[in-house]
Amino acid sequence: MEYVFRGQGHNLAAVKHRMAQYDAAVVQGTVLDRAEVERQIELYRSLDAAGRSGIVGLQPQREGVILAGACIVLTVMDKLGKDRLSVSDRGLRHGVLAERFGT
Repeated sequence: MEYVFRGQGHNLAAVKHRMAQYDAAVVQGTVLDRAEVERQIELYRSLDAAGRSGIVGLQPQREGVILAGACIVLTVMDKLGKDRLSVSDRGLRHGVLAERFGT
């Protein structure tokens, strides 16, 4: 399983969980499968930016970029040959340490 670091990945996870208030503990480790990412792409595609602003879990100011971000996540999945990604709420340093030391 690969990790999607902070950015669009944590927004996708928050939308998946319909989080009215962001909770890093819930987002950390959330698995996004291809069907969920595709579902969200279709949701974002069907709405304009104003409509996206009403989506529970989507952070403010992300309504204009979430569609592109979700498409990038799906493209990364394709390029890596993965059907699932695990979301990390933590930063790149945490991922490097986890990979290096197996934590």
